[in-house]
Order: sequence, then structure tokens, then C-alpha cells
Amino acid sequence: MAPSRSTVGKLQRDQAKRAKAKAKQEDRQARRTERDDAEPVEPRPEEDQGKLLEEFARLHEDLEEGRISLDDFEVRQADLRERLQVD
Repeated sequence: MAPSRSTVGKLQRDQAKRAKAKAKQEDRQARRTERDDAEPVEPRPEEDQGKLLEEFARLHEDLEEGRISLDDFEVRQADLRERLQVD
């Protein structure tokens, strides 16, 4: 008995799988290249983390008391989060 042949549909699925795998591999390589080409990140100077937490507390108090707008709060909060180091 002769072995059964692959159907056209199966061949198309296999080709699609190979094409998708190749596209993923090229995408990974492109991301790797972009990451390598990016400028090195300079280390930030160390800041007193306790003072940053105090600033967070004051910022929340200012928002609760209505001394700053929600937009200003969000901008300042994002800045503080970037400066905060979490271990």
C-alpha cells in the first residue's frame, strides 16, 4: 500500500505556519536591533526615597483640599512615580 499524500489544505496550513513563524522571528530580530541601537540610559542620581513619599502625601492632600487640579495632580504624580525606586 502506498502512503497517503498530503492534501492541498494541509500543505497550505503548513506553509502558513512557516510564514507566520518566519514573520515572528523577523519581528523579534527587528525589536532586538532597535533595542541595541537605542541610546544607553544614563543612571539617575539617587534621591531620598522618604522625601519622595512625603511629596506623594502632600500631593494627595493638595488634591483633596482643592489646591491643585486633577490634571496637575496626574502630571506631578507621574513625575514622582518615575523618580521613585521600587526594589
